[in-house]
Amino acid sequence: MTRAVPAPPSGTPGNERLVLAALRGGAVLSRTELSATTGLPKTTVTGIANRLLQRGMVVEHTADTGRRHRSRGRPASGLALADPGGLVAALCFSHTTIRAAAVGWDGTFAAHRQRDIGGDRDQQRVLDRGLRLLEEAFAEAGSTPEQADFAVIGVPAAFERGVGAAFGRMPDAAREAVPELAKVFGWFRSDPQPMVTERLGIPTAAENYANLAALGEATAGAGRGLDDLIYIKLVEGVGAGLILGGRLHRGARGLAGELAHVQVLPNGRWCLCGSRGCLAVTYGDFVETIGSTYPQPLTVADIRELAAAGEVGTRRILADLGRGFGRVLADVCVLLSPEAIIVDGALGAAAEPFVAGMREAMDQRMPSVMAESVQLLTGELGERAELLGAVALARAGQLPAATVSR
Repeated sequence: MTRAVPAPPSGTPGNERLVLAALRGGAVLSRTELSATTGLPKTTVTGIANRLLQRGMVVEHTADTGRRHRSRGRPASGLALADPGGLVAALCFSHTTIRAAAVGWDGTFAAHRQRDIGGDRDQQRVLDRGLRLLEEAFAEAGSTPEQADFAVIGVPAAFERGVGAAFGRMPDAAREAVPELAKVFGWFRSDPQPMVTERLGIPTAAENYANLAALGEATAGAGRGLDDLIYIKLVEGVGAGLILGGRLHRGARGLAGELAHVQVLPNGRWCLCGSRGCLAVTYGDFVETIGSTYPQPLTVADIRELAAAGEVGTRRILADLGRGFGRVLADVCVLLSPEAIIVDGALGAAAEPFVAGMREAMDQRMPSVMAESVQLLTGELGERAELLGAVALARAGQLPAATVSR
């Protein structure tokens, strides 16, 4: 059974390698775009394309090649890597939920399972539960996880590959100041990739869950055709994923995008990372503020329903929260100049007042020419974003900087 995205054989000429590399990550490019990307003459690209088509390594797309901004007229023909016939095993954890799916290389779901984590924060037990859930999903698809081509684990933490949760090595003084640290940072203290690789016997990658969601929206959702975007995760923890120049940007230690730990209140409450007044604390206060006005605790689903029903108080608090995020993101946008910010699609109806507050703050704090160039979009994939991002990561062959659709 095929075990990975089609890779060039060792004897493939260098120019063919350039073309195949440009198409990794699910990209669909015209011959003209391939020429511009690789630096090869278009006649050379055309000859390589014909040979790769004959060998079945690429396929022809005669419809739109995926770019969002196109001129009118007949759409250009595009090339893409041929999809293997197997499945990707996607196992994504959040702070509250396990999601497991058997997904085709083209993003088609063969089966999907979801289960609450509850209060358990023991890494081994939660991983075991996740792998059992993955087995259930693959059984529905008529297969087993061991027969998948690739496995991807989504980790709900500031995460360093080969190490684990980045904040698990906080100094003793910070741990004493925040007693919850010992419990919370038992969560993915080590990289789960080696254990899952050993259990399943297939290539495996672990990735921060906001990064996976960013990849999902970039390749299959609201960010299709955009090379530079920031994805904001909100519903099950605060985070961000950065797609810059068409690639997932992890930073020097893999910690780029830890929006939750940007300080917004210098003398604010302690955060679990060991700092004070982080944006994550503000977000937690927001949930508590809305919940305190009702006789029973509210879930995010409740907040979505209240926003959809036009409940004025909830919408005002969401707008205030958006302004807080917008003030932070205005500075980020001045530095990075993204084409778009994509807000977690799982927010549903709550996204509209939140995004409106973000726009207001960004317009006030950014040069107008830069503010006007940043689109504020709501994600299209909702809870599927991380699972489809897992497929994008697998397609990119676990490269250190995973290429996404260009």
